[in-house]
Amino acid sequence: MRGRNGDFFRERRRSGGKTMIRMIATDLDGTLLAPGGLSMPERNRAALAKAASLGVCVVICTGRLFAGGRKYALTAPGDQPVICVNGAVVRMSRSGAYLRRVGLGPELAREALDHFRAAGAKPWFYVGDACFAEEGSDALEALKRRTGARVEIVPDLAAKCGERPEKLLALLPPQQVRALHGELTARFGPRLYVTRSSERQIEALAPRANKGLALAMVARRFGVAREEIAAFGDNYNDLELFRAAGVRVAMENGEQALKDQADVIAPPNGEGGVGQVVERLLAQSR
Repeated sequence: MRGRNGDFFRERRRSGGKTMIRMIATDLDGTLLAPGGLSMPERNRAALAKAASLGVCVVICTGRLFAGGRKYALTAPGDQPVICVNGAVVRMSRSGAYLRRVGLGPELAREALDHFRAAGAKPWFYVGDACFAEEGSDALEALKRRTGARVEIVPDLAAKCGERPEKLLALLPPQQVRALHGELTARFGPRLYVTRSSERQIEALAPRANKGLALAMVARRFGVAREEIAAFGDNYNDLELFRAAGVRVAMENGEQALKDQADVIAPPNGEGGVGQVVERLLAQSR
C-alpha cells in the first residue's frame, strides 16, 4: 500500500503524528467485498471486528438497500450504523432503527424518470426495503443474488413517485451513462444528485442524499471528529465520502478520480486491501 506522495504511514511516524481513528467508513462493492460482490475476504472481516472490539465505530457505506449492507455490518460486534442507498438512508445494523431517510419529491422523481426513459433506459426505483421495476431482467436477478434485494414488478413506476423513492437508477453502456450523467447535471443542477457507482450504472437521488453528508451526520451523532474518520472507496459515488473523512483510502482497483484524492492507495479488493490498511491504522493509533 502506498500514499499519494510516498508512504503515508512512514510519513506520519516520521512527523511524530498519530492518526487516532475512531470511525471506519467503508464502501462494499469494489472495496470491502471480493470481486463479484458476493463475499468478504477474511482479512477484512477480522480487521473490522478487531476495530469494533476496540471501540471504533464501523460504518458500512453502500449504494445497496439496507438488507444488502446489513449482512456485512453484522460481522462486527455492536449495533453499527449502515449508510445505504448511497446515503439516502441510514439505519442501525441490529436494531434496524432509522437515523436518516431522504427521498425524492414526487414531481422531481417523475421528471427524472422521464429523462431516464428518453435516454432509452429501463430504470428501477428503491423505495423502503424494495426495488421496483416495470419488467424483469437478468440484471435484476443478478441484483437479487448479489445483494439479497427484494424486487417487485409494477405496471408503472410513475405511480410509485408519490412514495418518495430514495433512488432512481439504470444500467446502460458506459458511453450512454456518461452522456446521461452530463444531461441530467445540466438539466437539474443542484435539484438532483447524480452519480455513478460503476461505469455502467447511473443513479439519481435527492440533493442531500450522498454518502458524505450521511457520514458527517453519523459522525456528529457519535461525537467523532472528521480527522478521526478513515474512509475507504473505489468509485465516483465515494468522492463525497472522502470529503467527510480525515484519512482517505482508495483501492488500487478503483477509479483514478478517487485515487487522485486519496491519502493512501490500498491493495486491490481481492487481496483484502481494506483489512491491510485497517491493521496499520489500528497499530498507529494505539
